[in-house]
Amino acid sequence: MQSVRVGTAWGARLCALLALCSTNCGEMGDVHGHASSDGLVFIREVGESSDLMWVSLSDGSERALTTTPEHNERWPYWSSRAGRLVVQVEPVGGGNSDLLLWDPADGHFVALRESGLRDERWPTWSPIDDSLVYAFRGPGPRAGIAAESMSAGTTRILAFSAKSDFFFRPSFSADGSRLVAQRRGPDGTGSNLWILAVGRLPQRLTSDPEFFDMKPRFTRHGDHVVFSRRPADGHLRDTVLIALESGSTRTIASQPDSDDHSAQPSPTRDEIAFSSDRNGNYAIFLADLEGDSVRQVTHWNDRNAAAPRWSPDGERLVLTVNAVDVRTKSVSNSHLVVIDREGRIELDIPGAMADWMPAW
Repeated sequence: MQSVRVGTAWGARLCALLALCSTNCGEMGDVHGHASSDGLVFIREVGESSDLMWVSLSDGSERALTTTPEHNERWPYWSSRAGRLVVQVEPVGGGNSDLLLWDPADGHFVALRESGLRDERWPTWSPIDDSLVYAFRGPGPRAGIAAESMSAGTTRILAFSAKSDFFFRPSFSADGSRLVAQRRGPDGTGSNLWILAVGRLPQRLTSDPEFFDMKPRFTRHGDHVVFSRRPADGHLRDTVLIALESGSTRTIASQPDSDDHSAQPSPTRDEIAFSSDRNGNYAIFLADLEGDSVRQVTHWNDRNAAAPRWSPDGERLVLTVNAVDVRTKSVSNSHLVVIDREGRIELDIPGAMADWMPAW
């Protein structure tokens, strides 16, 4: 990891943030070796900014990992392979994002790379080693997807692009051999899907300008990608499955007049969890990959449920939930709800952008 350049104002602010995070975190203990479905790491709005939180599912006890009124923490992700947490950090009011790494063994945050004008977003961990992949833009005209090895201290660029047609939201296959990512069109609009792999040129997976394709995820065997698709001039989304070998697509578990989106393939079963408003407000459904067996698992008349995320053992889901009458979706309005496969609630707390992480 590299030290922070303090010659810029943001570099100085980031140095102060790292010092504050290290002071607040203290001795958090060693979480290595615990089941990764025992806890969550997430963000919660505190005052005018968001902070990083950690909760144990067994008793609902919480710990604040940051107290940073001048900065927003976003999108924390835990890696059992690396034994570290990555979080996206940006100034309140907007600006370039930096990625920070946190090791629970010492409670210290460090910057992934030297800060400055470069913007770093959309981090994701390899499922097979301690590599971290993320999207970057600038400070020059270049943008792309980079992979950082924690143990080797090396950087590899998996794909380059210009600032307008940038790659974002990369996601690994279960065997770690490939990634699927979204990419803007040459004029900076639209969204198609691409396959990325070390040592290979990016391969376009979808290319229909009539559709906006988003939120791709590999199925557990890696032979298909499931994603959300909406017409370029519409708003209702469908859940689509594409076969990597043939390129054939089919809509699964969707209905013509409903908004079906954010499908997450199970890590242990041939099924997906997704959000749909087919019965009124948004609820979570489970379906097999054929789309023949669709089952609603949340039944809340006063709340919308979205963004399902499977626990590593495939037995729980964490959802982002908002009241039906809330028009503006924000961190301050959101709750995180953990349910089992039957929809029974195990945890309900204020927060958003959760990832599974071992309890302390």
